[in-house]
Amino acid sequence: MTHHSDSGLPKGRPAVSPYRRGADDGFLFGILLSAMFFAGVFSFTIPLLGLISTLLALSVPFVIYFFLRRAYVADYGTTLLSSLWMQGIMIFACGSLIAGLLAMVYLKWINPDFFSARIAEAIEFYRSSGWESGERMADTLSAMVEARVMPSAVQMVLETIWLSIFSGSLLSLLMGLLARARAVPGVPR
Repeated sequence: MTHHSDSGLPKGRPAVSPYRRGADDGFLFGILLSAMFFAGVFSFTIPLLGLISTLLALSVPFVIYFFLRRAYVADYGTTLLSSLWMQGIMIFACGSLIAGLLAMVYLKWINPDFFSARIAEAIEFYRSSGWESGERMADTLSAMVEARVMPSAVQMVLETIWLSIFSGSLLSLLMGLLARARAVPGVPR
């Protein structure tokens, strides 16, 4: 029989910080976000990658749940919701920074014309749509290009990182609640 300390963990086993767990899991999550980004970018030339990017995006809640549930079980059901939530926020912060760095390198140095090419495609699409509102949208986009008010790659990546961390904190709270909802096998509630 295993002896438990007052914290509910076996004696001799130090508690793992949610920051450490989040950073470790964030590295793997960064790989997932990077794969999602590159699948989305290359879907303009290989359409099947658009489906893969969508599937990767849909997997995010399940991946976060897996990480948080694993931590909860590892701590024998003693992990506080606040710790799981912080772990989730750290997962998103670290993962988003990794993916953001790779996106920045790609958009700034490897394919700096990515956004301008997408905007040109959008203008062409709206002009050929035959809709009055499409023509107005094309005019608006054209005016933005001429006035050089389109956001830079750095701005786009930074905004995406902030959005990811904010939405990730909300998702982490929900997944933390779900991770704690089921009892840990072999541990009385």
